[in-house]
Amino acid sequence: MVEKENPDSLNSLLENYEKQKTIDAAADWKQLRKRITSDRNKHLFLNYLRNAAAILLPLFLTYQYVLQPVLNRSGATKETVTVTSAPGMVTKTILPDGSEVWLNALSSLTYPQRFTEKDRTVQLSGEAYFKVVSDKKHRFNVETPDGMNVSAYGTEFNVNAYVSENHHEVTLAKGNVEVSAKESPQKEILSVGEKAVINLQTGNMSVSPADTYVETAWKDGKMVFRREKLDKIAEKLSRKFGVNICLEGDRLKEYEYTATFTDETLEDILDLLKRSAPITYSIFKQKQLDNETFTRREIIIKSK
Repeated sequence: MVEKENPDSLNSLLENYEKQKTIDAAADWKQLRKRITSDRNKHLFLNYLRNAAAILLPLFLTYQYVLQPVLNRSGATKETVTVTSAPGMVTKTILPDGSEVWLNALSSLTYPQRFTEKDRTVQLSGEAYFKVVSDKKHRFNVETPDGMNVSAYGTEFNVNAYVSENHHEVTLAKGNVEVSAKESPQKEILSVGEKAVINLQTGNMSVSPADTYVETAWKDGKMVFRREKLDKIAEKLSRKFGVNICLEGDRLKEYEYTATFTDETLEDILDLLKRSAPITYSIFKQKQLDNETFTRREIIIKSK
């Protein structure tokens, strides 16, 4: 008995055959290979990123939190700040550690933008009063052009180190300081109310009692003289008022004065000095130079 074929099954086979004829096996295989290659490359790339991160992350953290702070600190020490006080001025500045400094007329102070972890060092030319923040781990050093060094951990003291003078002085107001000079192995530790005087020609250092009020009143705008010789008074007046004062005759240098000046003008002070001793003075006007600048006023003091 012969079975008849189902027309629907025959049609289905014909449709499948027609579909198979339209399939491009080579193209499909090529596309599949691309997909496999792409997936493998993505997997390799992800593995590469994971390995790179494992290597670079510790390096980045080391640079960010170890090397960069060190580089910043070492770079900052090379960048300095210089503060200068003009004639007739007292200039106050705050150092990176919070220490306070008053600069007298015609003085300059140089210090780093940031102190290092080892010490706190500044350079002074002229006169300054230091109020140093206490830090028992880091010394505070004041260096002068002639090689004098004043060292402390936290204290208040006055340094008079004008280049034009043959003697430099350190007066201690609070705490204690160590004073040394380049030309001498001698070191002195001062107590409150003492003054160290260094002779720049011999390098010798002497320590004696000091009147701290007289030595430091300038930072409060006062000029205090106690049996001060006229030649020293003339030097201080020259710096304060930005003038040149000349004494004619050695005898004038022996005159001594005791006085306190606050807001007096230069002429007021000269008149007071004139009343206390047989002297007279002449003030000469400034002269204009070829470069459009002016000379300082000249003042000559003579005996009557």
